[in-house]
Amino acid sequence: MDKSMKQFLVVAEQKSLSMAARKLFISQPTLTHNIKKLEESLQVELFIRSPKGMELTHYGEVLLEQARIMQRVHDNTLNKIQSMRLQHQHGLSIGVGFAWWKLFFRTLFHEYRQRYPTVPANIDVSNHLRSMDQLLCGDIDLFIGHKILGLSRRAGVAFLPLLDAYDGSFVRVGHPLLGRPCHLEEQFNYPFMAVTPDENRLTEWIIETPELKDVAPKQLYHATNRQIYSSNSMTTAIDIVLETNAILNYPACMYEFFQDNGLEKLDTLETIGPFCVGIYVLSDRLSDTKIMEITALIQEHVSRIKNPEIILLHTSEWTNCDQLDSETTDR
Repeated sequence: MDKSMKQFLVVAEQKSLSMAARKLFISQPTLTHNIKKLEESLQVELFIRSPKGMELTHYGEVLLEQARIMQRVHDNTLNKIQSMRLQHQHGLSIGVGFAWWKLFFRTLFHEYRQRYPTVPANIDVSNHLRSMDQLLCGDIDLFIGHKILGLSRRAGVAFLPLLDAYDGSFVRVGHPLLGRPCHLEEQFNYPFMAVTPDENRLTEWIIETPELKDVAPKQLYHATNRQIYSSNSMTTAIDIVLETNAILNYPACMYEFFQDNGLEKLDTLETIGPFCVGIYVLSDRLSDTKIMEITALIQEHVSRIKNPEIILLHTSEWTNCDQLDSETTDR
């Protein structure tokens, strides 16, 4: 808002040049000069100087009404710009796997909302190929998920390892394999429950080397030779497992959640994993202030995890995914 209009408003409200000058932190002669110049520019008298103070003329009253409107518009505009700036700098748009939402990201989100209560947030819970598609399309800023094998070297993304996670095998109470140690191969005689399975269209354009991507679960769990149930809903998947002999292989750190929902963990003799989990972000945004802030917050919350099925990876080194990785198995 114009400086002379701001000064006019204060004089009109205080009805005194000396009091207005003190409030504006300027000298009275300067304020008197500025008000005189405003009157000259409008070619009207705005104030009547009297022993009672500065009283508005009819012109002054009209200007006061309009100046207050201008002040509100000015303040609202500044607030809107500030809100937009905060949204751009701190707005949250992240993809995250269901297990990592439960394990630590729900707490992180609560803390982030307390830090920035007015900014928007979009949390998309999906598998890593779906999240990668959203990242490459610009729909999300980053995502947390299992490392993707066979990822296209043209993707232009970077990966920061956070942790290694082991899988567990979850079944209904009364399942034939429950209550005794069992080998992984014994599970192959029962249906495989796939939660948020990979979509073919995403595999075709995100994955450069399908044979690496298919190492697990197709080979690890012999999924190609088993009856498969699949769903993009965890609630639906749990319902199916509760009603059948299907086996749900999922990060073992989710044991308490599954137990609360009526499932039990098989005592599998072989260790399943570990599988690397981390943050994916576009390589050209690594120096972005918002990305750096969110990454640091994620690392801080991950460092608090205390779970026997989780191995924390204390590293801050991003890896540009321009080379195929054939050593690490993802899910």
